[in-house]
Amino acid sequence: MIVVDALLALVLVAIFVSGITAATLEARQMFDRARDRSALISAYSEHRVDFDDLLPYETRSKQYLIGSTTEVITIEAKAIWYGNDRIETGVSAAYHGRPVSFRAVRNYPFPDISEAAGTALCAVDMPDSTSAYASIEPASIVLPIDPLLPLTDIEVRNGIAYISIDSAVASDPDLIIVDIKDPKHPNLLSTINTGPGIAAITIASRYIFAAAVSTAAQLHVIRLDSPSLPVLAKKYKLPLPEASTTAPIGSAVFYDRGRIYLGSEKWDGQEFSILDVSSPEGPIKVGGFETGSKINDIAVWGGIAYVAASDLLQLRSIDIRDASHPSLIDTFSPSGSDRQEGKALTYFEDGLHLGRTSGGFNIKSDHELFSFPGSSSTAGVYEPNRPPNIAQSENSRDIPGGVYGIIASRSHVYVATRNIDRELTILSVSLSSTTASYYPLPVAPQSMTCDLSRLYILAKTAPVIYEIDLKK
Repeated sequence: MIVVDALLALVLVAIFVSGITAATLEARQMFDRARDRSALISAYSEHRVDFDDLLPYETRSKQYLIGSTTEVITIEAKAIWYGNDRIETGVSAAYHGRPVSFRAVRNYPFPDISEAAGTALCAVDMPDSTSAYASIEPASIVLPIDPLLPLTDIEVRNGIAYISIDSAVASDPDLIIVDIKDPKHPNLLSTINTGPGIAAITIASRYIFAAAVSTAAQLHVIRLDSPSLPVLAKKYKLPLPEASTTAPIGSAVFYDRGRIYLGSEKWDGQEFSILDVSSPEGPIKVGGFETGSKINDIAVWGGIAYVAASDLLQLRSIDIRDASHPSLIDTFSPSGSDRQEGKALTYFEDGLHLGRTSGGFNIKSDHELFSFPGSSSTAGVYEPNRPPNIAQSENSRDIPGGVYGIIASRSHVYVATRNIDRELTILSVSLSSTTASYYPLPVAPQSMTCDLSRLYILAKTAPVIYEIDLKK
């Protein structure tokens, strides 16, 4: 018995020593990795100016001494887009024979994103695994408003929802602002009646720019002194080609870097207008383009405007680098254009997506969702202002019921549809049906936006917003 006990004790000691040795080795390796990573970050920070001018798809490699030593570290950096307004630089090095890396993100081309972009600031790195979306549960936010108000568009910033309205009742509000941080208890902060109704809105800094359903003034500028105190600062009317011309009504709006891109219904003038709003309360038209059809949505990036319209040419790319003389680059007219409308657009990291209506009934060969990858991303080389080729879609998908909102991330495309029991459809970037996820909503979507990792779908015929937290 004594011999057995002694042997058992020796075995236990050996196991204990082995465990301690393994733990010590692992701790040492963790320490070495942390030290090497710290050295890389310090070297990069010291020489960051050598990499801050990297444009997407550019790669640069440089060697540096570590501190006052004779050790040399080689830093390699490659830049890609991080959303539409920032650049992500992947930094890597082999130090002491071990690879270390980290990522750095910087704003581009303006330091203040809120001034640069009128698009929602969505999270770039949404979950990339299809299984991550298996447990999504859309939360309904019942708005404390008249349920008969016809809601038209939505933007959300930091848990505050801005919702436009187009009511036939003159006394009804045209914009409501609601605190939705607590989805179960939304708080109506303010309302404003601008007069004729609003078709679409965009937000930039402390201003809301609204496409007004009015022939008297197609653009309304609302100043947000606070969410509780919106002020109608300006009504702007498009100049008429002739004094006798009947003015149009506003239908779409997009803000980008000090300019408003305003779309209107069909009239005898330019349906696409470019307005200088560097002084937000003093818009000035600087250029325009005639489409001959109603414009339903606009997306702008890299000196190119993409316009979704109601005619046979359901998508146009327009060169706006010379704002006073915009020119047509290309058009897209898929099958079914004689009865369907270009409805929704989103541009994300060199890629464009177009959604359109179903035309009242579904024909499987007439697809409703299209993707156009950027030429820069496919070539692997940055080519400034070279737009996606919209003459031919790379991928497309049949979406019965039509598309009324699109949000894109690096791995997925999120679609608000009027396809019954599939009102929220989540697809891979290839638009493959084999990995698609579908979620029912009890109402037809009207519009969709995002705020960081949350999607918000506005109902068409009910005072409800559906919130989907993609990282919950």
